[in-house]
Amino acid sequence: MRKLLLLLMAPALWACGGQVSETARITGLVENPTGEEVEVFYYKEFVTNSLESVTLSLDENNAFEGTLPMTEGQFVYLRVPGRTVQLYLLPGADVRVAFDAADPNALPEVSGEQSLESRFFLEYHQQLGSRYGRMMVLERVADLDAAAFVDFVRGVEQEKLAFLNDYEERAGLDPDFVQTLTTGFRYETYQFLLEYPRYHAYLTQGEGDPELPEGYYDFLEEAGPFLDDHVRARPYVSFLGAYLNHSMEEGVDPETDGRSYHQAQYDLAAGMFGGRSRDFLLSQTLISALNFSPMEEAEAMLEDYRQLVASADYRELVEEEYQGIMGTMPGNPAPDFTLTDINGQEVSLSDFRGKVVYLDFWASWCGPCMREVPHAKELKARMQGEEDLVFLYVSIDTDEAAWRRTVEEREIQGVHLNVPGGSHAVPASYNLKGVPTFYVIGRDGMIYDNRPPRPSNPKVDEVLLAALHGEDPA
Repeated sequence: MRKLLLLLMAPALWACGGQVSETARITGLVENPTGEEVEVFYYKEFVTNSLESVTLSLDENNAFEGTLPMTEGQFVYLRVPGRTVQLYLLPGADVRVAFDAADPNALPEVSGEQSLESRFFLEYHQQLGSRYGRMMVLERVADLDAAAFVDFVRGVEQEKLAFLNDYEERAGLDPDFVQTLTTGFRYETYQFLLEYPRYHAYLTQGEGDPELPEGYYDFLEEAGPFLDDHVRARPYVSFLGAYLNHSMEEGVDPETDGRSYHQAQYDLAAGMFGGRSRDFLLSQTLISALNFSPMEEAEAMLEDYRQLVASADYRELVEEEYQGIMGTMPGNPAPDFTLTDINGQEVSLSDFRGKVVYLDFWASWCGPCMREVPHAKELKARMQGEEDLVFLYVSIDTDEAAWRRTVEEREIQGVHLNVPGGSHAVPASYNLKGVPTFYVIGRDGMIYDNRPPRPSNPKVDEVLLAALHGEDPA
C-alpha cells in the first residue's frame, strides 16, 4: 500500500479557467473516538486490489482534514477503531463529514460542495445496503431452490434501482455515479446467480447439486454483458472473475487437460473475452501465475501477454509485478530490515548472517497460517540439532494484542516480529501477496528459495538441510 501525497491543511485546487480540479478536500469530526487517527483509503485498481491510503491525525477537538488527489469519482473509506464510513468523492469536492465512532448505526452527517452523492450512498447503505450485503444474500442460498433464488436476487436488484430512481434529489446526482451504482446492482445479481449452485451444494452437504430450471444461465446472454466501460466498477470485475471460474469448471477437466490451471485459465480468458475486460482477466491471471506457478511457465505466458494485451496501464502493472518478483528470486540479496521483537529487543535480518533463516509471514486471523503451526512445531523438533537454522516469524497483524496472544497460546517457537499490515515496507519488499508466505535465506544473506515448502510439506526438511549444507537450490 503506497501512501498518498496529501496536501494536508491546504485549500483544495478548484477548477478555473476551464481546468478541472484534480483534488478533493475532506474535513471531519469524530465523536467518541478511541484512537487519535483516521485512516483514509480507496482502491487504486482492481487487478492487484492495491490501495491508496493515508492516516490523518485528530486534533484536540477530534477534527481532521486533508486534500486528496482525485482525478475521477471514487468510493473513499474513512476508518477509525470500531467504525468505517464510505463516501463517494468527485474531483473538486469539498466535503465535511461528522460521525459517531461508538454508534455504527447512526447516520453520518455530510455537507459541502459535491456532497450529494455521499449523502445518497449513506442513506442507501443504511436502508438497503446493510440488509442486502453479500453474506446476507448468500445466507438465503440454503433455504431457496434455484427458481426462488432467482426471484429473490432479481427482486433485490429492482428494490435497489427503485430506491435510486425515487430519490428526491435524483436529478442532481453525478451521471457517472449513477452509472456506477446501476452497473454494480446488475453485476452483483449476475454473480449471485453464478455462485448459487456451488454455494447451495456446499451449504446443503449431502443433498448434491441443486436442480436448475431450464434457461437458468440465460442471464449470461443478456445484452452487453461485457462492456469495457465497466472495468472501473468492482462488482463488474468480480463478476468477470466468477464467470471465468464458472467457465473453467464447465469446460476444463484438470485431470485430462494437460495444462496447468493458470495456463488453462489464461487461454480461456484470451478466447472468451475482448477489449479491456479480456486484458483485465489476463493481467490478473498472469500475476497469479507469476507468483504461484513455475517461473518458466509464467514467463512463457508473459511473452504471449506482451504481444496480446494493448491496455498500457495493465501492461505496466504486470511489468511492475514481474520486476518485483524477479527481485526476490533465488540469488538476490534478501531485503534487510530492522524491527522490535516480541520481547522489546531490536532485531535485524542481518543479525543472522552465517545462519539459514526460514522466514514466515503470517497472521493470527489467517486460517491456513494456524493450520501450519502444529507442523512447524514438529519441524522445529526434527531440526533441533541444527543450531544454525533460525525460525523467523513476521506477523502482519494490525492488532498487536492478538499477535502476542496467539504466539503465547499456540506456543509458536522462534523469533517473533510484527508489522501493522501487509502493506508495511517489510512485507512489501518481499512482494507479499498473502499469508502464509515463506522464504529460505542462505548463510550469505541471499535468497535461497522464494517458494519453499510449507512446514506441512514433507519436502521441507530436504530444502532446509540443503540450504544448511550449502547445496545449490533445486
